[in-house]
Amino acid sequence: MSDQNINKEKTIIQIIPNMEIGGAENSVIETSSYLKKNNFRPLVLTTGGKLIEKLNLLGVTVIKEKIDKRNIFTIVRNIFLFKRIFKEKQVELVHARSRAPAWSAYFAAKSLGIPFIATWHGHAETRSYLKRIYNSVLIRGDAVIANSQYTTNNIKKNYKIDSDKIITIPRGVDYNDYNQELFSKNSIKKQRDDWLAEDTDIILLLPARFSKWKGHKIALKALSELKRKGLGNNLLLIFIGNSNRAKKYLSNLDKAAIKLDIKSQIKIFGSSNNMPLAYQACDIVLYPSTRPEPFGRVPIEAQAAGKPIIASNHGGVKETIIDGVNSTGFKVKANDHLDLAEKINLIVNSDRKNKNDLKERAINNIKDNFSLNSMCKKTLDVYKRILNVSN
Repeated sequence: MSDQNINKEKTIIQIIPNMEIGGAENSVIETSSYLKKNNFRPLVLTTGGKLIEKLNLLGVTVIKEKIDKRNIFTIVRNIFLFKRIFKEKQVELVHARSRAPAWSAYFAAKSLGIPFIATWHGHAETRSYLKRIYNSVLIRGDAVIANSQYTTNNIKKNYKIDSDKIITIPRGVDYNDYNQELFSKNSIKKQRDDWLAEDTDIILLLPARFSKWKGHKIALKALSELKRKGLGNNLLLIFIGNSNRAKKYLSNLDKAAIKLDIKSQIKIFGSSNNMPLAYQACDIVLYPSTRPEPFGRVPIEAQAAGKPIIASNHGGVKETIIDGVNSTGFKVKANDHLDLAEKINLIVNSDRKNKNDLKERAINNIKDNFSLNSMCKKTLDVYKRILNVSN
């Protein structure tokens, strides 16, 4: 029997609470697509979400069940539900991407003798004993994939685990999707018009969900500082992100902008359906998170688009942005609006050659270190090793 036929028999199920917009959710789609191209059978078990449409377009089987609740009764109930699904679908490897369904999946897989792995997408810190126990399901299987070296180090620091069980696989993007040549001048202008930007505006884009630790207020203070110095009159700060259940936070941002006298230079919009276009329509990308992120997708997307990125120097960002002589972006001190303002002003006043050189280095950094193909290949290699499938 050929390797290809062996691979066709292997069914991989990925489990995630919801398929709404997010890094983990996009990884599910990207991995599923790669599996199909390599003669594996991908399944996705989830509660629902708008990104299911993308899975359907790829021809990926989606199993919809209520698996997004964290209470102990749902977790226990779902063990039996998962066992039935695994048997009916002849699942041969289970890949969990969130803790609550991971508990159900782990016990169901273990009882059936099916290999179980998990990806650690979030923070690996342990703030309490119960949190430590809750998180531990992610390291109980045959392997755990960490989305950055920062996450790997925290797992090792907080949990007793063999180093051989942890595989660091950074998130990746398809840099071809962000190629400037894909976007006409008219489409870029239309996006800027939709943002109510003038032709002379320099657009600062902060794409992140509306949560206080994403650094929106740091960006507001930086813009205010530039304006105070007479350097920011043609700057327009754009916030885009999922505004669901963020009414109070958005109201606070609005009040802060008024207090800082920059209300006219702030525009707030919901999630974008075309992030590559959004990046091309802006001039500088900001990511001033106030606490470390396990990875952070925005910095690699901005670099793939060839845009100057300024991000807080902690967490996964330390690995994704190169600084120094061959810089691919700019790192700033966390919670330091003065440092952020300084870097914005530095980019605004850079000459064309420096901007073009930075753009080239940024794109090459993504091609060499954070490509989507590399992420998917490394994930598939983990599957093959556990399943004992030859290449």
